[in-house]
Amino acid sequence: MSVPALIIDDSPFARKIIRHHLLKLGFKIVGEAETAAQGLKLFRELRPGLVTLDVMMLEREGVTSLTAFRAMKKEAPDTAVVVVSAVPFEKTRETFLQEGALAYVIKPFGQFSFEPVRQKLLRMFPESTA
Repeated sequence: MSVPALIIDDSPFARKIIRHHLLKLGFKIVGEAETAAQGLKLFRELRPGLVTLDVMMLEREGVTSLTAFRAMKKEAPDTAVVVVSAVPFEKTRETFLQEGALAYVIKPFGQFSFEPVRQKLLRMFPESTA
């Protein structure tokens, strides 16, 4: 059975690349959102096993990526969250990882950007088909 995944990113291009990688790993994309607020709403409705979350998105309805991330981890601590960002700031990366993110991937994506994440996802979700 494939694991349901939610992609939250304001870039249609980034969502397309992430979708490609996740589908290749055997995940089922159950939703996509372009703001953290929209993503949090979908997260609560869909209860995915995996969420990819962009850090730098416009704040809507008072919800930032970090706010959404903390709410997700509080409401469903076992959900895997992969943070995706164009921001290579160490402090930002450390904050998300210390608070429970599975991985932190820097954009733009290179040929091997997803390899470390792929390894972690396969360990965490052995039921995936890859």
